[in-house]
Amino acid sequence: MADIIKENSYLSLVAEFADGDDRTINLDNPKSALNASLINACNSSASGILVGDKEGADFLRFKSAKKISATTVYLDLTTP
Repeated sequence: MADIIKENSYLSLVAEFADGDDRTINLDNPKSALNASLINACNSSASGILVGDKEGADFLRFKSAKKISATTVYLDLTTP
């Protein structure tokens, strides 16, 4: 068996809530055209859907967003 290389990308969003809590949401394979203005436009839509898990606090905004690319290499150590 040969080495296996897997590439993955995801969007990491940090949601901020009214009680001061925050949560990270990771979404696989974001579109390449995604930008800050599109994420900011989602703030009003997400406010009716996302609630804090500690006290059920209201969602305020996405306070950060990062596109992350990762490469994982699985080495085949059995083949000489």
